[in-house]
Amino acid sequence: MKPCLFTVGSCRAIWWGLALLVCAGTSCAGQELANIYRITTGVSNTANQYRVFKIARGEEAVLADLQGPGKITYFYITDNTDGNFYPGLVLKIFWDDAKQPSIQVPLADFFGAIGGRTIDYESLPMQIQHLCYMCYLPMPFSKSARVVLANDGEKDYTQNLAYSLDFEKDAACAGEPSRLHSCWRRSNPTDGMHTFLETRGHGHYVGNFLQVFSRYKGWWGEGDTIFHTDGKTVTHSPGTEDEYGSCWGFGKLYQYAYSGYLENASGHNRMYRWYLTHPVRFQQSLKVEIQNQHWENKTQTPSRDDYISVAFWYLDHAEPVTLVPFIRRTEASQAMEYEK
Repeated sequence: MKPCLFTVGSCRAIWWGLALLVCAGTSCAGQELANIYRITTGVSNTANQYRVFKIARGEEAVLADLQGPGKITYFYITDNTDGNFYPGLVLKIFWDDAKQPSIQVPLADFFGAIGGRTIDYESLPMQIQHLCYMCYLPMPFSKSARVVLANDGEKDYTQNLAYSLDFEKDAACAGEPSRLHSCWRRSNPTDGMHTFLETRGHGHYVGNFLQVFSRYKGWWGEGDTIFHTDGKTVTHSPGTEDEYGSCWGFGKLYQYAYSGYLENASGHNRMYRWYLTHPVRFQQSLKVEIQNQHWENKTQTPSRDDYISVAFWYLDHAEPVTLVPFIRRTEASQAMEYEK
C-alpha cells in the first residue's frame, strides 16, 4: 500500500487541521495554530488497521470502539478501488452508548466523494488527496464512540482497506455536551426546494457537500440558501454560486479553505461550503434548505433537478439520524428534461 499520511499535501493538511477550532469548551477544544503550544490534560492514541476487509451484504464491521471521555481529532480511510469506493458502504458513528447512530452517511459521500466518485480537493476540515480520505472535524464524546462500517448494498465487499482514528483521552471532555452529526439527503428530482437537514435542540451547523445534476443547458444555480433558526426564516445568500464562494456564476473550478466548486461535467456539479468561523447557531430548532431555480427568459424559474447533500452539525446531545436504503440512494436520476 502506498503511504498517504506524510506526503507534502498531507503535511499541509495537518497545518490546516491545526487551525480548525469548532468544538466548544476549553481543554476539550481543538487548538488553532496560535495556541498549539498550550499543554492540555489529554493523552493521544490511535486506532488503526490495514488488512483485507470482508463485509457481506447486510453485515457490518466495527472500526473502533473508543472509551471516553475524549475526542476524535483525525480520521482517514482508503481502499484499493482506485478512487471508486463501493457506494453500499455506510459510515455509522454512535456516541455514548446510543442505540442509533448520529452519523449515518455513505462512506465516500461523508468525505465529499459523492456516489463513490473521487475528486481530489483540499478544504479546511475535509480533504481527499491521492486516494486518502481525511476528516479533521473534532468529535468529542464523554462515555464512548463506536465507529462502524456497514454494507447495505447489493453485493459483498472485499478489499484491502486501511484507516486510522486519532483520538485524545481527556477528562475535560466529560462535561462537553457537543456531538457531531451528519446526514445524507437526496431530492430526485426536487420540487423547487432541497432540504439539507432538519433538527431540534441546541447547537450549530458547520457545513455541507452538495452534488447537483441538471439537464438544463443554461444557468441552473439561481437558488437561495435559507436558514430557519428557532422559527425565524433568513435568506442567507442570493444564489447558489454566492453560497459556495463564487459570484456571477461558476466560471471555473476551485478549492479553498471554506468553499469549493469541484466539478462541472455533463450536467454534474459538485461543491462544498463550511461555516467554521461563523457557524449557524440555534437554540431550539434548525432547518436548512436551498432553492432549485434556473435563469430563463430573464427571470428565476423553479427547476426539478437532482440534488444530493451531506450536512454536518453539532448538537448538545446525541440525536439519531436516518438514511434511505441503497436502492433509493442509487436509483437513476429523474432530473427534468428541458427542451433545447
